[in-house]
Amino acid sequence: MSRLLEASERLKAAINSLEAVAESRLVQESGNQSAASDEVDALRGQLAALRQDYDKLASTTQTVSARLDGAVGQLRLVLEDDREQKQA
Repeated sequence: MSRLLEASERLKAAINSLEAVAESRLVQESGNQSAASDEVDALRGQLAALRQDYDKLASTTQTVSARLDGAVGQLRLVLEDDREQKQA
């Protein structure tokens, strides 16, 4: 009977050990999920900031483009007037 008790005790210890490992893994995985969630939130914040920067740059690009088009138009007028004066 003592061999049966010893086997029973070893089985009980093995089960306790497996439960401890399983709990440890669950805690570790939940910690990893928390870290991953924090990283995702940080990336979302960075993406939002980048989108704002993009919108500002797009607006500035449109303004600069319109001003350049105006300047090019004025230069063409000046060059055409200069050609007409030389031909006359």
